Amino acid sequence: MGLACLTSCVEEIDTRNRYTFMGETVGSFLEKNSELYGDFNYILDRAGLMSLLKAYGSYTCFAPTNDAVERYLFQQDSIWRASLQPGSRKEVWTGITSPRLEDLTDSMCNVIAKTHVLPKAFLTTDMEGDVVPSMNLNDRFLTMSFGVDENLHSVMYINGARLTVYDEEQENGVVHTVADVLNPSTNTLPAQIAEMPFLSIFSDALTRTGLEGTMQLYKDDNYTEANKWASNADMSSGALPYPPNRYFGYTAFCEPDSVFHANDIWNIEDLYARCRQWYPNATNPDFTSPDNALWQFVAYHLLDWHLLYTRLVCYNVTGKTGGVSFKSENHFARTADRAEHYETKLGTMLKIMMPRSSDIIAPDENGNMREYRNTIFLNYSKEVSRNSVPATPWDVRVGPKQVPLNVRVMDPAEVLADTLHYPGFSQEALNGTIHLIDNLLIYDDDIMAGYVLNGVIRIDYSALVPELTNNHLRWYDGTAGYQFTSDVGFFMPNSWSDHVKVFNDECRLSYLAPRDGFDEYQGDLCICKGQFDFAYRLPRVPPGTYELRISYIGGADRGIVQFYVDDEITGIPVDNRIYADNPRIGYVADNLTDDNGVANDKQMKNRGYLKLPSGYYAPYVGGAARKYTHGVRLVVTTKYFSRDIHWIRIKNVHDTDSGSDFYNHDFIELVPVSWLRREDIPLEEKRQ
Repeated sequence: MGLACLTSCVEEIDTRNRYTFMGETVGSFLEKNSELYGDFNYILDRAGLMSLLKAYGSYTCFAPTNDAVERYLFQQDSIWRASLQPGSRKEVWTGITSPRLEDLTDSMCNVIAKTHVLPKAFLTTDMEGDVVPSMNLNDRFLTMSFGVDENLHSVMYINGARLTVYDEEQENGVVHTVADVLNPSTNTLPAQIAEMPFLSIFSDALTRTGLEGTMQLYKDDNYTEANKWASNADMSSGALPYPPNRYFGYTAFCEPDSVFHANDIWNIEDLYARCRQWYPNATNPDFTSPDNALWQFVAYHLLDWHLLYTRLVCYNVTGKTGGVSFKSENHFARTADRAEHYETKLGTMLKIMMPRSSDIIAPDENGNMREYRNTIFLNYSKEVSRNSVPATPWDVRVGPKQVPLNVRVMDPAEVLADTLHYPGFSQEALNGTIHLIDNLLIYDDDIMAGYVLNGVIRIDYSALVPELTNNHLRWYDGTAGYQFTSDVGFFMPNSWSDHVKVFNDECRLSYLAPRDGFDEYQGDLCICKGQFDFAYRLPRVPPGTYELRISYIGGADRGIVQFYVDDEITGIPVDNRIYADNPRIGYVADNLTDDNGVANDKQMKNRGYLKLPSGYYAPYVGGAARKYTHGVRLVVTTKYFSRDIHWIRIKNVHDTDSGSDFYNHDFIELVPVSWLRREDIPLEEKRQ
């Protein structure tokens, strides 16, 4: 029962704690109850936010009690003073150097106050997933987790702080009372890792390699395009705003010390010795060199994307902006695997996957029964899991180096609840997210090509451009407050992303955020209008020959597109104005054939096209996207991809003055030709 309550949705919270609406503003309600919130009110006043919470608007306030504020000041002061003692690894700067409320600096009052206030009102029934749906006034997401109390009533935690009274609706928002001050840390990701004692070995490796210096950026203060709007940018030729900011973000997958200890690694010297075995060609003894084995080990754990837990694979992501709603699970077949691929700081690909098609259930290292289908893995191998499930399925190792596969990303709710092994766990840093993993994460070309990346490597366009994720546009939640006239999205100016190039001023490159009515893979898409000409970086894959595919939605007002890869022209221009059932493409519905579409697939492939996958839905046809004749996958080229950086360029060569031409782009696929030749893969699996 306890496990069921832990995973239950927020609607199961004991409703006896609800407050009866009395018609106050958030600010006046807090002041009226100063015996409970007086210390927090003092902080709000010092930060200048109390007047805001009394004004017209819509706010969520997580209000800590006086006891919580007093306890927080004492704890933070103690942490700082303890770090100054002899034998401490380094000073831990908390921003608080006194347990007295009056000694708080204005800047700390500002940070604490803004951490607890959101610019939109949310009841607990509006909150799903692992984060509150909107960022706080510090432009940070607050994490959510669930548990049970001594009476087996479900309880909710925000950044690890328990909600004690909630859903207190006021004239201009809602108040939730929390038993602790929410963590307002302004630590960068490496500093956050360093504060957690159970990550001491990983933190030491991060520091010695100098890779901590590559994760210090937070915001580009030189970005000056905010508050601008671009004309002819959305699908209806309407205007779209420029991105409001240019933030940087990172993700670190970290082995706790217990994982290293289980592999007989007790310090940095032990780890380096093993790294020389895993990366034998990295022979430079300088830890800060990219040709050093320890450097390569750590770099493979780091991404330039700020990825929350549910968003690692776009699983159970929900949102609503005005009248536009999005629920990721509306877009996928129930048993379709959720997967995404990202390039690491090592310059190699990391596969992240939730294998929804798996039926494996087995005890983990703690004896808890765990389902593969509800677990997020790094470098998951369906083939190994399906054909040779080991006696201990949660510790899969292959090859001469015994490289671990199916490395589990620990659920942050479980980590937060395990205060014995992970005391003080804090997942969200100023500029990134920390994920704990249950095994060693090691890169090996042969293992990746042979077991992990030996299939369709499908990557949503939004996952190719880290700035879309880091600036919270990929799953836009309305925080910036734009009044969209049509599509919810953003114009992408040239130089805003290091992964995108725009070659002329007439190019109107934009990104449309997810919505339930869109037929695209993850509910979002890239569009480009006018005489467009742009390019974006492809992620690096294990060296080999791949078929490069690109997905788009055709239409009468689309352009005629010429593709280039690495500035080399690929084939003849492609007419995006025709649908898949046009004879030049040759789509025939599976149910109109005698062989379930097998021969038709081959005929289309001979013309350079494939039907869309069957693993996600297209609302237009009310079923699998494979049935949708407006969309196709185009084989752009088949070529050898080296370790070098590769670019794909997309240029409109349609000679028109109408200004209506545009390109609708969804995702890319990189497919090893060796996998294409295999005949032992089930047909339906290939069509996923």
